[in-house]
Amino acid sequence: MKITDLQLETLELPYKKPLITATNQFYSSNGFLVSVEAEGEITGYGYIDVFPRTGETVGSAKYAIEEIMRPLLVGQSIEDLARLSALINYRMVDNRRAKGGVEIALYDLLGKCYGAPLYVLLGGLVRTEITAIKMVSVGQPLEMARECRELVDQGYRALKLKVKGEVGLDLARVTAVRDAVGPDVYIKVDANEAFDAKSAIRMAAGMAELGVAVFEQPVPRHHHAALAEVKHRSSIKIEADQSAGSVHEAFRLIRDNACDSINTGILKAGGVQQTRQIADMCALTGTECGLSNIAACMVGDAALLHLALSSPGVSGFCEIGECEALTGDPFTGIKVVDGKLTAPEGPGLGVTRT
Repeated sequence: MKITDLQLETLELPYKKPLITATNQFYSSNGFLVSVEAEGEITGYGYIDVFPRTGETVGSAKYAIEEIMRPLLVGQSIEDLARLSALINYRMVDNRRAKGGVEIALYDLLGKCYGAPLYVLLGGLVRTEITAIKMVSVGQPLEMARECRELVDQGYRALKLKVKGEVGLDLARVTAVRDAVGPDVYIKVDANEAFDAKSAIRMAAGMAELGVAVFEQPVPRHHHAALAEVKHRSSIKIEADQSAGSVHEAFRLIRDNACDSINTGILKAGGVQQTRQIADMCALTGTECGLSNIAACMVGDAALLHLALSSPGVSGFCEIGECEALTGDPFTGIKVVDGKLTAPEGPGLGVTRT
């Protein structure tokens, strides 16, 4: 079936509550809804959120899609998706978020053309649900503790705490949350590159006593030796996020035994296929792999959910479902219930534009 058009629509989705991290303050999700159309008036959707720290902007993503990708795709068969993705990667280096958003739309379109959910196109289910890890902004210890208690009362059993690179205050934040939610709630802590190696090792030691499961991206993204040092001198799992921005970066981290876990996603890695490659490498080497998405249009979360449900290398704990932190999302179809997400019904992504 031939691709007949590709269009972009600007979306700005305000946060219900700002997301504050060590490196960013998010008040709205800004990006593009991608619509790829095929013969028979069938439309597949993707979404790209962009902000300067990702290395892509609204302007660069728009140019990459409209001037480079669109001419390569229009008139081609959607059945040639793998070849088209390879062609785009050959013609254009990087621009991973733009590529990932377009590939989500292509997979949604392919599923709709053949009446199959995306997880079927990816090989079928390995699990029927995932546990949603809920992100919590950095704040004062008691404020974070109150928010986390409320989330646990709503059914969440996994939390991701943002911290700021201040060992004493950050440990107070984690301590307050642990006291509030009890010993059985899964806690991940995300530093967003805020520590140096020595401080990160001190932080990890303190968090080990609090039962923290994972310490995400403790050091700056390009400090791979520092990440490895923290990993080898810590008793909790050390996860790479920004350090593992591409398939090649993830390969080097795994090869060098520089982390215990990798946190990736379709927009981070540059596509559905690239994300699956990282998950497969993790499965082969005993490295954990989580999928994540900052709060964005439901289309992005739906694509990640299909990947998480169909990829043996992906953890059953993933940061998916943050679309619920936004207002004005034009799609329905997935919802966190009792801290869990299950497979969407329907072809493609299984979400519907309202």
